[in-house]
Amino acid sequence: MIELQTTWGWEIAIYLFLGGLGAGALCAVAIINLATGERFKNTVRFGAWASVIALAVGTLALLLEVGNPFRAIILFQSFVNFGSWMTIGAWLLLGGILLCGLYALSWTDWVTTRFRPLLKWRTILAIIGIPLCLAIAIYTGVLLGVLPFRPLWNTWFLPALFMASALDTGVALVTAYATLRESSGGVVHLRKVLGISTVILIALEGTILGCYLQTMLSGSGVAALSAQVLTTGALSLLFWVIVVGLGLAVPFLVSLMFLIRSGLAESSKAVLSMLGIVLCLVGGFILRFVVLSAGLPASLSSPPTQQILDGISFIL
Repeated sequence: MIELQTTWGWEIAIYLFLGGLGAGALCAVAIINLATGERFKNTVRFGAWASVIALAVGTLALLLEVGNPFRAIILFQSFVNFGSWMTIGAWLLLGGILLCGLYALSWTDWVTTRFRPLLKWRTILAIIGIPLCLAIAIYTGVLLGVLPFRPLWNTWFLPALFMASALDTGVALVTAYATLRESSGGVVHLRKVLGISTVILIALEGTILGCYLQTMLSGSGVAALSAQVLTTGALSLLFWVIVVGLGLAVPFLVSLMFLIRSGLAESSKAVLSMLGIVLCLVGGFILRFVVLSAGLPASLSSPPTQQILDGISFIL
């Protein structure tokens, strides 16, 4: 029986999910803010605070996996090699938490009444926050993708997949609040736009996932074996039922149904919408978990055939 990857545990899966969720939520509300101003300020404020909390908790989960988490917190001493993706990621996370925190504070009533000059920075924070959070979302995949001895992870399909999933789950979280709590005029149009975005992002994520698996399955050695663990092996039930079925197909169909059929009762819309959103979030977490667990190590006993032909050998 194939042993799953256990070197990195649930803490990393939580970080990968929450880091992407926070980044995706900030991107969603920043775009809403830039497009509509203060019209949906409650939704924007919720998404901003959700982003801060998700990034902070995700970073805490990542630190729990570090051998010396208290030392790692002191970034200017522990992360100084900017040729390392770990260093780049640590500073990206710090910058993301600080920027999202300032952006969230700029939407609180206490700050807006006492520090009105901060309001002028909202647009600037939103503009800077979008590319910064996209970088954080991509980094959740790069963190795994730079490891050459894990063939399932060592591909740029993984950062692309995690970025699409981050945007998908982030939009889903913002949609949940807009559906349940937002009461500003034009909220119906906002929900429609968010629904269209969800359909597009799920389709994009599904396409990237399909290309990713096809590339791995058509490969050789451990890459194909790792992909088989996902598609037909020990993790296939979690992958097909929760990730693909409940996490992608159901939210896609629910969002598409809302766009096509406008005659549904509001109570039915709320229930179905929340079902799709919850399943989307669960599927996003399980996606990270199964990809993490299926990352089998490459054998170091001998180099691949192509490396032998290229004259590459291991130094023992």
